[in-house]
Amino acid sequence: MRQWPAFRRGLWGFVLLSVLHASAAIAAGDTPVVVGTRTTLTSKVLGEDRPLMIHLPDGYEAAPTERYPVLYVLDAETHFVHVAGMVEFLARTRHIPEMIVVGVPNTTDRTRDLTPPFSKTERGDDGRLLSEVSPTAGHADTFLRFLTEELAPHVEARYRTQPYRILVGHSLGGLFAMHVLTHKPESFNAYVALSPSLHWNSAELVRTAPEALARLAAPGRALYLDEDAEEAPNVANLRKLTRDLRKRKPANLTWRYDELPGQDDHASLPHIGTYEGLRFLFNGWKVPEKLQLTGDLARLEAHYTGLSKRVGYPVVPQERLFNSVGYRHLEAKRLPQALAAFERNITFHPDSGNAHDSLADALEAAGRLQEALTHRERAVALAREHQDPDLPHYQKHADALRARLAAQPTP
Repeated sequence: MRQWPAFRRGLWGFVLLSVLHASAAIAAGDTPVVVGTRTTLTSKVLGEDRPLMIHLPDGYEAAPTERYPVLYVLDAETHFVHVAGMVEFLARTRHIPEMIVVGVPNTTDRTRDLTPPFSKTERGDDGRLLSEVSPTAGHADTFLRFLTEELAPHVEARYRTQPYRILVGHSLGGLFAMHVLTHKPESFNAYVALSPSLHWNSAELVRTAPEALARLAAPGRALYLDEDAEEAPNVANLRKLTRDLRKRKPANLTWRYDELPGQDDHASLPHIGTYEGLRFLFNGWKVPEKLQLTGDLARLEAHYTGLSKRVGYPVVPQERLFNSVGYRHLEAKRLPQALAAFERNITFHPDSGNAHDSLADALEAAGRLQEALTHRERAVALAREHQDPDLPHYQKHADALRARLAAQPTP
């Protein structure tokens, strides 16, 4: 169990407030800040239309060959906005990959969707049978079929995705995540279960999960758990579960449990918990600053090769990272190293106008003007094709180079 450091408490409130303020009334001529889009999927499994919220990475349209992991967040009516902003921020600071965020609201019948089957004799805190208190409860397996048989295929057919799915759930959503991990672990690659309601069905998962996870056959699964230290009954459940997990040492599961120091509550915990959960899942994603400064291409590529092995899908180096390495070499007049960095960037991102335009900068510096013009023109063509807002800049660079070539004396 990892005790919680207190210094990160207020960070994400700023992101959430910023996004919420952007949704205020828009004055004439102002441009809205768009977090995502709303859509609906008709489910045959559930027999109803289900609302969805979709957030695409910044630059998704301008990078037509890029593919992204998908994060599915439950109770999206509460958690979509802050999770989408968090993912965008962490990706911009290179701590995690850019991701597609799919928000799944659970306002239709939350208890039905998110609770595993329960014993017919199970009683609530007031002593009444749960079958009487919540007659629709216990259909988590049906909801999972909706996620895996309908929603995920729909998302993966419509958007450019990597074969990497993350499930984030809070409270009953956390219970659902734990149920899926222990019963159908292949459904997702990683699970973030925040304050999971492990008391459900007389704490059945506390008793059964450690053994199920020790027998986990699906390789490379990851689990992040957290709880508020003042949630005494659930903390006791989580401590017992994680104590048993430590004893069993499941070979195919990487996991961590964090306990917050009682300064959050059940409602606010998901924000900081999701942040830490994503940092845990992608620990080591960010290239060390020293390696970025040295610009050693072989070691940079080795870093990404290691990440690919760990997460189980091919991780392509970030375009802006290799671009920054290239410009660092260019400013230091190390032309061979600069050219090598920009050329590798095009290998990884062949349809990026920016990558071609950047290579042209180095080729011009090396005096290879005709080659530079080829890449300037390629940047312009790609920008036109993808409606890239940087098209005017690429066009200006190409025009200037043509003028420079035309002004050269004829041999």
